[in-house]
Amino acid sequence: MERRFFNNLIALTAVLLVGCKSEPPHATIVEINKKMPLVEWPDSLYIAELDSILALEPIKKQDKNKPNIAMNAFKAPNFILPSSVTGKKESPEKRANRPAKSTGEKLGGPSAKTDNSAEVFADKFTSALSRLQSDPSNTNLYRSVEANEGEDLFKLLKRTYGAGVQNLPRFYVLSTLQSVNPGVKLEHLNAGDKVRVPKL
Repeated sequence: MERRFFNNLIALTAVLLVGCKSEPPHATIVEINKKMPLVEWPDSLYIAELDSILALEPIKKQDKNKPNIAMNAFKAPNFILPSSVTGKKESPEKRANRPAKSTGEKLGGPSAKTDNSAEVFADKFTSALSRLQSDPSNTNLYRSVEANEGEDLFKLLKRTYGAGVQNLPRFYVLSTLQSVNPGVKLEHLNAGDKVRVPKL
């Protein structure tokens, strides 16, 4: 009895296996721009065929006139900002090692006075600008200046404060004033734009 049961079981299994193999393979339709799951790895012949196709592709020639700019991050230049920007006072050793700008500065002549006044103006302006940046809604810290036709930010500042503006660090002033003047394009002023500038 048991032997007949096992024979029937083996025969049924064989029939099922033969029935599964006789089914036609199911073909999936490949759609463009749709991700398909990878059922099996491609064989070596397919990969070799792809390599031969890629080898026939033309290689684009690079433009020889195009400049190749590379920067070594480990040898980047160090920029030392003046005390008027950082707000820190120079030590006497650094001041003694700094070369004099002209003979008038050594002797305390007129060029020393102009350099000193320009540095005093830069110190006043940067400190007023930093106070304004820390509290931009305080009306006591700024005044609004209207831009004229064809005027950029530094022409507006020169008209407002005078020639001492030329010694100010341009990037620092532009970025700080841009944070205080949201919505105004300081690099491209239009006539009638109102720009907040610090009160000195």
